[in-house]
Amino acid sequence: MVIDVSLSNDEPAVEVIPRAGVSEPRSRMRTVVVAMAVLLTIGGAGAVWFSGMRSQSVLPPPDGPWPEQRGFMVLQCSAEGLTPETQPVVEKFLRTLPEIENLTAYSKVQMEGEPLMTRNVCGVQAHFVGTARDVSDIPKIAKEVAKSPVSVGLVRLPVNFWAGKADVRVMLTGLGSPVLQLGREGARAAGKKDIEVIVEKIRQAVDVDKIYYEDSAFATKISASYCPDRLCGFIPGPVDQEALYVKSDAPSAAETLKSALDDMPGVDYVFPVTPDVL
Repeated sequence: MVIDVSLSNDEPAVEVIPRAGVSEPRSRMRTVVVAMAVLLTIGGAGAVWFSGMRSQSVLPPPDGPWPEQRGFMVLQCSAEGLTPETQPVVEKFLRTLPEIENLTAYSKVQMEGEPLMTRNVCGVQAHFVGTARDVSDIPKIAKEVAKSPVSVGLVRLPVNFWAGKADVRVMLTGLGSPVLQLGREGARAAGKKDIEVIVEKIRQAVDVDKIYYEDSAFATKISASYCPDRLCGFIPGPVDQEALYVKSDAPSAAETLKSALDDMPGVDYVFPVTPDVL
């Protein structure tokens, strides 16, 4: 009997090729025994592989769902921005566009009290946040916005792919990470052993439901999905950094993990996963 074991990113596959003269029932019995032995040896059918490293506690990124990117912001990116006189003019114009499903106006005064909540790429300014009726309507709205009687522009407000799938993001140190450039004591690019130690530390610090490993290729894929038409407040491109995403029911998981991992070699920074990308 020849046992052919092939390992993929999902589950081990065991193929049994009986030799001539071996009865089928006996072959099947030996298949079950050998298959169970193989599964025990590699750590169980739930084991996954990433970056050439095996870890029972780490999963590859989920295939989806991929959020619909229908959110946008309209603003005048200038020193003064929209004023109490010009903002109503723009609002009246925007509400005539049939591609806009809903629209909310924010004045500069409203935003001054909560600057971190503005998601405004131009600072604390008056702006509009809206939702298109369809994903394909965003470029159409941008084209119409260019015709506004008051000069304004449109930028997408992407929905985070990881929102709902994970609660905490642990950025791993890469060769180009700022912590290396700043010469932080003990900092180094995360290697396989570092990631294993970090994963174990995560499991010790909080009650973990799932841990996902995101490589640079998948991070780049996500970034491209946020901005298919270059209407974002950032330019999508290759993402040369890896991360661990943690799903946990613990309410304070982000704070706990930040405290536990901040000084560990291989960790850049830790922060909670939010619906907004910016």
